[in-house]
Amino acid sequence: MMPVEWPLAASAADRPVDPARPRVGRDRLGVAMADFFLDDGSRLTDEERALIAAMLRGLVGDIVDELIAGLPGLLAAQADRGRDGLYRRLRASGLMERPNLVSLLLRRADEQQLSARADRNHPTVASLVSDDSAPVAEAAMALALARGRRRDRFGRMSIEFDDLDAEDAVALVHAVAAGLRDALSDEADEALGSASRALLSRHDEGRRLDAAVAALARVLDTQNRADDALVHRLAEDGDAALLVGLLARRAGIDQLDAWNFFTGGEAMMLARLAGCDRTTAAQMLAAFEPMSGAHAAERIIDRFAAIDDAAVERCRRWLRLDPHYRTARRAMEQANG
Repeated sequence: MMPVEWPLAASAADRPVDPARPRVGRDRLGVAMADFFLDDGSRLTDEERALIAAMLRGLVGDIVDELIAGLPGLLAAQADRGRDGLYRRLRASGLMERPNLVSLLLRRADEQQLSARADRNHPTVASLVSDDSAPVAEAAMALALARGRRRDRFGRMSIEFDDLDAEDAVALVHAVAAGLRDALSDEADEALGSASRALLSRHDEGRRLDAAVAALARVLDTQNRADDALVHRLAEDGDAALLVGLLARRAGIDQLDAWNFFTGGEAMMLARLAGCDRTTAAQMLAAFEPMSGAHAAERIIDRFAAIDDAAVERCRRWLRLDPHYRTARRAMEQANG
């Protein structure tokens, strides 16, 4: 699907480029080889590319607004003129090519696609807002509000500054500040530095959308309400994020690891780790057909029964190790052949 066929994201899509037109650049051969030999199943679709571009452009715009608001009047007016082309220049600089940032954008794009055919009002979460349990109602309200802030009137997802981890927040704020500096005089460095520090002082990872999801999953689990019936309801809602958060809580593993399993072809292992029965696992596949493809559903559900308890526990022990250690282990195994 081309961006022009997807009106909600067409305005945020990258500028069209004729693939047959020669382009200058010493790295063109490397880029062409990487693109040509990339597996089709791994390549971003035009829809994903447009959505990711829209989210990143919106995030940069929010940071620009905050930085300009923190500048003295005259500098703010001058900096405002530096908006034009800033996003394009930041992309060209490579300063936004950060793994955790791209991972966040990709998760949001996956979530958008997984819920595309479902009711985006998340009826289960909406019903929990008026729950008799005050902790459940409070956590559900916090999640509903957090989601509302991150969707536009067309239902398109976005990310907020607080969704970034601390390291990416620091890097991105200073990258934007450096981009704005192009339109200012040398005396603007200190003012931009001050505005950057002020913005970063307000960054709070506790207000991440993922934190709100984890908080509701935790409350439901502690009140013994994170059962298969609730998993089924969330699957019917198309609420992939809360469903995965609930499964992660039940499995005793990190939410990001659970998401990677859910979207990376290991949904059945995640279901086993969380203690789901076969019927619930099948309902998950049926609800999130884009994740598996109807042609693969039977094969995937057969994998559920093929995973023995020993394999489940080995996987659980591995996932509970420090992620830095796991990354180092994989790197050493590759180095050792």
